[in-house]
Amino acid sequence: MNRAKSPPIDRNYKKPKLKLPPGACDTHFHFIGPQEQFPLKPDHVFSQLEFEDTTEDDWLVMQAAMGLTRGVVVNSMMYGHNYEIVLHGLGRFPDRLRAIITPWPKITDRELELLTNAGVVGARFAHRLDPVLDERLVARVAEHGWSASYLGNIPDWRPKILASPGRIVIEHAGHPPTRKGLDSPEFKFVLQCLDTGRCWVKINPRFSSENDFPFADTKPFVQKLVAHAPGRIVWCSDWPHPQYFKPMPNDADLVDIMADWVPDEKVRNRIFAENAAEAFGFPPP
Repeated sequence: MNRAKSPPIDRNYKKPKLKLPPGACDTHFHFIGPQEQFPLKPDHVFSQLEFEDTTEDDWLVMQAAMGLTRGVVVNSMMYGHNYEIVLHGLGRFPDRLRAIITPWPKITDRELELLTNAGVVGARFAHRLDPVLDERLVARVAEHGWSASYLGNIPDWRPKILASPGRIVIEHAGHPPTRKGLDSPEFKFVLQCLDTGRCWVKINPRFSSENDFPFADTKPFVQKLVAHAPGRIVWCSDWPHPQYFKPMPNDADLVDIMADWVPDEKVRNRIFAENAAEAFGFPPP
């Protein structure tokens, strides 16, 4: 099969203008490879693409350049229910890493216990990987203190998410369609999740309909989220930006966009550090 090449990341990491606070955390990124050691799932949903390796050591370079000291690695859909690569990272960096995986439905309670002890703090539910939300699994991971992390904004899932037990994490601001404005059902659902008092929302410009910085269409949504629940908003890079087919962003710009989105330094530092620590089980920064 001829496989298209996913756009390469920008590895020329410039220094951000923002100085990040102690304990600054990237709450959403992915490890890919080395694929000789950690091969992708052969029939994953993006199997028509070819991806470059972005390893733990590559991630360390990015973190150092950005001024980040903590991270939450999200197991990519390209690995399906295989979380070996994530466990490898947790073994190397137990103090600075936490992880979110996609457990298979028949995972045992003992496995959940072992994974919890290793540093896994959440289960990811993605409609593109598993179209039917496994409500029993959501309840089981909640019993272990994990959050349920949701990719996408699926109408059939919304009432089930709101009724679910435990912590909720909404990825990429819930992917609200920017053209529909702040009153869209998609965005109102994200605010409803925040109103439960047990939801955290990850912000970055991934949901923009624009091709490049400053992604102006995202700003009203982010500022509404921050005003609505400043204590439960967290920042993420989405490095290495898989399945991103616009001009590849430089990660320093993704840090610096926060100065425009959240001008209040105290609130901004809270988003980078304290909120992430509370949401994902790090010691207070």
